[in-house]
Amino acid sequence: MVALQVDQLNQLKDIFARFDMDSDGSLTILELAALLRSIGLKPSGDQIHVLLANMDSNGNGVVEFDELANAILPDMNEEILVNQDKLTRELTEMIEEADADGDGVISFNEFSSVMAKSSLEFLGISLPS
Repeated sequence: MVALQVDQLNQLKDIFARFDMDSDGSLTILELAALLRSIGLKPSGDQIHVLLANMDSNGNGVVEFDELANAILPDMNEEILVNQDKLTRELTEMIEEADADGDGVISFNEFSSVMAKSSLEFLGISLPS
């Protein structure tokens, strides 16, 4: 059980770092919302505000890692961790597919192409080859 908790803590640190966009060691309300959605939670805007207020033990308006860990670890389970790994793999695959020229950047033209293809698939329209 202790090994699982250490593993969970390490994975949570990794998740926290990915969503700390400005690398300041804290999560704004927008960063917190993105993190929660990435682990399969879908809180409303009001719920996120309440959650931030409850998690923010020092009252500075942002959530530091220890505040997040104290709030999430007791309820974190392996399914959430698996969802995070699956989401990361799926997003990586989507980015690689969209990056037609392989330069590591999705240009406007590449993005437009992917969106057009998705729209056609959604509408059930197939283009002749």
